[in-house]
Amino acid sequence: MTAPSLPLRGVKVVELGSVIAAPYAASLLAEFGAEVVKVERPDGGDALRHMGARANGVALWWHVASRNKRLVTLDLKAEDGRAAFLALVDTADVLLENNRPGVMDRLGFGWKALSARNPRLVMASISGFGQTGPYAPRPGFGKIAEAFSGAVALTGDPARIPLHVGFSLADACAGLAAVYGVAVALHARDVLGTGRGAHVDVALYEPLLRMAECQAALTRLLGAAPRRQGSNDPWGFGIAGDRRIVTARCADGGWIAAILEGGSTPDLEALAADRTRPDALAALRAAGIEAVPVQDGMSLQQDPYFAARGDVVRTADVLAGEIAVPGAVPHGYARDGLRDFLPSGTAAE
Repeated sequence: MTAPSLPLRGVKVVELGSVIAAPYAASLLAEFGAEVVKVERPDGGDALRHMGARANGVALWWHVASRNKRLVTLDLKAEDGRAAFLALVDTADVLLENNRPGVMDRLGFGWKALSARNPRLVMASISGFGQTGPYAPRPGFGKIAEAFSGAVALTGDPARIPLHVGFSLADACAGLAAVYGVAVALHARDVLGTGRGAHVDVALYEPLLRMAECQAALTRLLGAAPRRQGSNDPWGFGIAGDRRIVTARCADGGWIAAILEGGSTPDLEALAADRTRPDALAALRAAGIEAVPVQDGMSLQQDPYFAARGDVVRTADVLAGEIAVPGAVPHGYARDGLRDFLPSGTAAE
């Protein structure tokens, strides 16, 4: 399989995003062949360039977020910058942006204006509370969105405080939802034959609210909100005797997680305490108990399973050196047909 057979070959994407949600969506499209041009402000560019840990002066978070993109700096308040941006949009299939609602309209780049110029354009807008409704003008923050979605109320020990997860869950889920919305709109335009684009509107909290699935229905049925049930699984704080997820630390410092049945299951902490993680996992599996290592950023790079699956890929940056980054998901395409990682910061041609 050669590069021209990439599934999104020929799809042109303009990204006017910052930090996480829209840039993440653009990365997912780029991995499968879309041509992505990321437009940055002249006063320092995307804030992600300056956030987090660095390797040889390169922000690692930026390296991952900017992969497989061409970069261009435009002043959208200047006449030449506006003209250059409109020239990009005029030939684009997709525009991704995560500005606060109203910003694009004030710049003259709102949905009505751009779709009038390019009726085939699919524009995906990600914001804190969506493009409509009384909260629309408010700024968007991932952790605020996670709390607002109902997900945080379900996470943690029911006797203690609600918990957020340790990564950008709302932003990533909103980026995924935007990619899904873009795919649906492209299908309608090109396969169903409408010939017209669409404005995809994603609020940061909405994908998590949708993933929570039956929480509203349960509350209506039970007359009370479901209690917090764990940090990663409904079984985590289940009633005694129920099947549950349990974690334990092994003698070598590694953590394991196992599904334990009530009544006749081993004391996981005791079993793990005097065994290394591989030995503890082997003992549990021999007993017919499903168990896995609790992976972290280091072990994800070291476990050969993830390399064989293509879930963790090693790539090189001219400045940062070799870095391990997530591979393209979902699978189902020949691995040699997926695009190699471009160096971060590649200028647009």
